[in-house]
Amino acid sequence: MERNPYAPSRATLESGTSSAHATSNGVWRDGSTLVMQPSASLPQRCVKCNEEADQPTRERKVYWHSPWLYLLILLNMIIFIIVALIARKQPVVTPGLCADHKQRRRNALLAGWAAIGLGIALFFAAGSADSGNGPLYVLAGILSILGGIVWGVVFGRVVYAKRIDAAYVRLGGCGGAFLDSLPPFTG
Repeated sequence: MERNPYAPSRATLESGTSSAHATSNGVWRDGSTLVMQPSASLPQRCVKCNEEADQPTRERKVYWHSPWLYLLILLNMIIFIIVALIARKQPVVTPGLCADHKQRRRNALLAGWAAIGLGIALFFAAGSADSGNGPLYVLAGILSILGGIVWGVVFGRVVYAKRIDAAYVRLGGCGGAFLDSLPPFTG
């Protein structure tokens, strides 16, 4: 079945709501960014492809703090961490995922954990290496652990905060089809 990009979303039609009602729900799009009021709830559709969300949908906290706080790293890393933990904003959102995107996320997280496990195994292999390749195993282990962490964080996240203030939460990571089903942000 071909998808008509100009047709309204099925979820909006099936629930009996209109685009004007979607505006009153406090969820909009602003280019490639999803804009929502902190108390609003997201539509029960996949935020990646706009298909019906596979239930249950988990609540997730997204964190954001002002980029200016990174200047504190020049002063002291411990001070930066303490101030960032105090100053961060952390609303709760419930982004839906379809069964396919849930499986992709699960596979990305498993691949990240497998790389971390491989890195730990390489550390043990370095300790038992008799041929003098120990430092090479340690380097490979460090790279594997770092790669697993980066892989899991980048490919395992659902949405991420672009900016959070008292009035709006701006999220990135949503797919074009989902964003196209939302009314444009006018505020």
